[in-house]
Amino acid sequence: MPDFRLSGTEIVSLLKSIHIKGLVLTSNLFLAPLAGVGDNAYRILGRRFGAGLTFSEMVSANGIVRGNLKTHELMHISEGEKPLGIQLFGSDPAIMSEAAGIASGHGPDLIDINGGCSVRKVLRTGAGAALLADPEHLYRIVHACVNASPLPVSVKIRLGLREESINVVENGLAAEEAGASLLTLHPRTAAAKYDGHARWEYIARVKEVLSIPVCGNGGIRGAGDAVAMMEETGCDAVMVGRGALGNPWLLEDIVHAFESYPDGVEREGLPAETRIGLALEHLDLAISFKGERRAVRDMKRHLHRYIRGMRDAASVRERLFRADSAEDIRAQLRALER
Repeated sequence: MPDFRLSGTEIVSLLKSIHIKGLVLTSNLFLAPLAGVGDNAYRILGRRFGAGLTFSEMVSANGIVRGNLKTHELMHISEGEKPLGIQLFGSDPAIMSEAAGIASGHGPDLIDINGGCSVRKVLRTGAGAALLADPEHLYRIVHACVNASPLPVSVKIRLGLREESINVVENGLAAEEAGASLLTLHPRTAAAKYDGHARWEYIARVKEVLSIPVCGNGGIRGAGDAVAMMEETGCDAVMVGRGALGNPWLLEDIVHAFESYPDGVEREGLPAETRIGLALEHLDLAISFKGERRAVRDMKRHLHRYIRGMRDAASVRERLFRADSAEDIRAQLRALER
């Protein structure tokens, strides 16, 4: 395998524009699609802190085709979160094709196919990472979506279903041959879920084989991790997932590290009052999209991450989980400032 480590004399900045078919992005730092948390408010904050591309939560192709209202709500896009890809999951090429056509009408910049979800109820339907069991079937899914949408189509995959059946190169080639314009790889198996180390060497292997842009995902907890992924794999873009939950300024830190490469230094973390202020802003954004009741419920998945490591965070976290109003949440967060 080639050595992709970058030389500081050759690379001025790791931050660069990236072309995905007809879509030109000004940043190669992406915010991952995250079911249950990656809503409009989260994506707006991601864009503000430097993400060049965001993604919807994964959307059921069956739900789109059947006209399910809640499913269609997941495809609502505001200008503050674009460029954005709508991520679809499903197992039937005909249904995925119809869903891709419908989703394209909601104004995204690309269509993304989920080939990596390891949740059991998704796998049981033959969708998500279950697509990886048969590269020919993945080809049919991707090809159907490419034919149905005028937008670029990207695919997000894992190494394979299990350790003994890693077939990431075969699936990457199948996606490219079917017309995909971008491949994102989370280098763990479906069986591993999020356990163990993300195996970046597979990102390098896929990058060596494919002609389309390759985005690396997995194991990004700090700006240094993103730089190291670029150095070690030669990937075209980096996608940040769980590391940005309650920590959207991680994206800004990565942009800073990319722009100042190879001389960048780790920046100090944000003070508690700034983090609390951002959590409150996130809450207000969520309310503007969902109303108070839903926003209060959904923000509980974020708030404990914003206050992690603060004095009295443990006791405040328990009270936040019991909060039933936005004002209660605001009072608990402001108590941490004192």
